Formats: sequence, C-alpha cells, structure tokens
Amino acid sequence: MIHEFTQFQDLQNYVNRLQIGEQRSGVLFIGADFQFEEKAFDDMLNNCQYPIVGGIFPEVIFKGNRSSTSAVLLELDCNMDILCVDDFEESHIQEKVESKFSNDVSSDTSFLIFIDALLRNKPMLFDIMYNMYGSLPNYLGGGTGKLDFLQHASTFCNKGLKTGAAFIAKIEKPLTIGVSHGWEAIKGPFKVTEANGNEIISLDWKPAFEVYKEIIEEHANVAFNMDDFFGSTKSYPFGIKKLNNDTIVRDPFKTENGKIYLLDDVDEGSFVSILFGNIDQLLGGAKMAKQKTQMGNHNEEQNIIIDCISRVLFMGDDFKKEMEILDPNENAIGALTLGEIANDGNSYLEIYNKTVVVATLNG
Repeated sequence: MIHEFTQFQDLQNYVNRLQIGEQRSGVLFIGADFQFEEKAFDDMLNNCQYPIVGGIFPEVIFKGNRSSTSAVLLELDCNMDILCVDDFEESHIQEKVESKFSNDVSSDTSFLIFIDALLRNKPMLFDIMYNMYGSLPNYLGGGTGKLDFLQHASTFCNKGLKTGAAFIAKIEKPLTIGVSHGWEAIKGPFKVTEANGNEIISLDWKPAFEVYKEIIEEHANVAFNMDDFFGSTKSYPFGIKKLNNDTIVRDPFKTENGKIYLLDDVDEGSFVSILFGNIDQLLGGAKMAKQKTQMGNHNEEQNIIIDCISRVLFMGDDFKKEMEILDPNENAIGALTLGEIANDGNSYLEIYNKTVVVATLNG
C-alpha cells in the first residue's frame, strides 16, 4: 500500500493509528519542503507500532507526480530489521553490521539503504556490505539531503531523525532492479593524478578545472559562465569506467582553487572521461532501466523509483516524459535523490549520480 500526505498532521494521525503487526513495516520518503517540527516528528517515529525507515530528499515521487512538499509512505507486509550507522570507523561499521544482520541471506533478501549525501565515507560502508554479502541480496536506496548542500538531519528510523548517519533496513522481499543513465563519453579518459575524497585536484597532472573548462568550452562553443556553475556543467558530468565496462556517473557541483568537487568520491589513480547527454539520450537510459525490471517472470507488487534530482534540473519540463516511461500506470513511489544506491543483479554495489534506478518489489 502507498499513501501521500501533504500535511504533517495527517501523516501523524495515520501513523498513530497503525496497529502492531508481526509482518508489517514502512518506508517513508519526505520532501525537503514538507513542513514539520522535529520534536513532533521524532515523537511520531518513536510511537510508531512497526519498524519504519526513510529519509528527507529534494523531492518525492507518487503516482506519476513529483513534489518537494509531500511525504509518501510505502507499507510492506514483511518484517524489517534496521541498523543505524553513525560511526564511520571501518572496524566499527563491520562489527555493527555483523552483530545486527545474520549471514543468512538469499536472492529474496533486500537491503534498503538511506545515507546522508554529504558523508564522505559512503564507499567504505558499501564495500563492507558487499564484501560480507556479495551480489546475492538486492540493494536499493538513495542519498538524503537538500539542494542547498548543507548538512541537515535527513535520515531516520523509529529512534528519530539523525544527522550524518546511514540507516540500513533488511527485508525478506526480492527486488528486480534496473539501472541506467544515457550519458556518453566525449573526451578522455584522463588519469586522476591527484584527488582527495570527492575533490579532483589534477587530471593528467594539470589543474582539474582547467582541463574540464577547456573541454566544455570547446564542445559547447561558448565561454564557461563562472557565475552559473550548474548551468555550465549540467550537461557534462564525469564518468568512471568500471571493470565490467559500466560507466559510473559523478556529478560536479562546485569549483574552488582549480579543484572540482563531485557529489561522491573518486579514487586517485582512476580514469575518468567527460560525458555529455541530451534529452533523447537520457530518456533512452530511462527506457533501458525500466526494461531491465520487466525481464523474467515475477509477481509484480510495487514499483519504486530512485531517480537523481539533477536529471530533473537538467531536463526541466521534459522530465515528465521520463516519469511517463518509468511509471506508465502511475502507481509508483520513490524519491529524487542526491545519489542513487543499487546493484542491478550481478554488478557491484554502487552509489551513482545523474542515474535512474527502478525497482519492482516482487510478491
């Protein structure tokens, strides 16, 4: 069952009426402009009679529409085990995951992951999860936060809202997942000769922004507008080529002192290309992601969309076409995120940018 709420009081009243059930749980997606008082929200979560997990995102998706002022709830007919990770020391993460979740996973196991998009140690968490469980279970989630790129309390479970944290929820329900983006390389690869987390310092030993700016100006045939970094870069993300030949997209969001800051990390010594996309290419990526969820025989129960907010900002009104592709029956729920988390069956667990993730929850 899925529900939409435009007022906190209505959400609170609904959650307060929920009855304890042995096989019930919930996933709550909150739009960045949904109005509530934090104490009242925490009280609602504390009093909820079944496990609930979720995050605050730039926008949410409900039945073919998107909104920053709504909250949307997905109710599941299964139990849920939830782990909060707010200490990102590697050994502590491993201990927490091992003590909370058993090693008894199958292809019916799914991990839902909601993580503060501004955390810098996200890859460590994903590496630990994948090293422990591999590609057998399904992984789905998104980066939480707002478009001001300031750190807010944006992830939560029954214990309340948290700042700088990740929540991992384990359920025994299979997901069929499709991942695609539509961006194509126009220049590169370049070696990342200096990097620090999400900062690219140099490419082929040249200042990163100098290289990037020159490529954009040559391809777009216009001068780079330093007063509108997003407007100048929205068509030109970075792409990291993986061993399986997939390209992982990384979204630049600012430059300082010749460095380029990406939404997620890039490894020093890796190779990146400059990508380009237009509306038709991105819609083609959305079609591919949707088609991947329709392969095989399964009893479709619910569609979940995890799409990147920067695709909305890039596509503008044309994003309606993407929603028509992803949710033709207008029955999906989900979020527009700051980073998309998934594995599409046999691939590594990744955090993506500017990418579409579609999941079918199977009965």
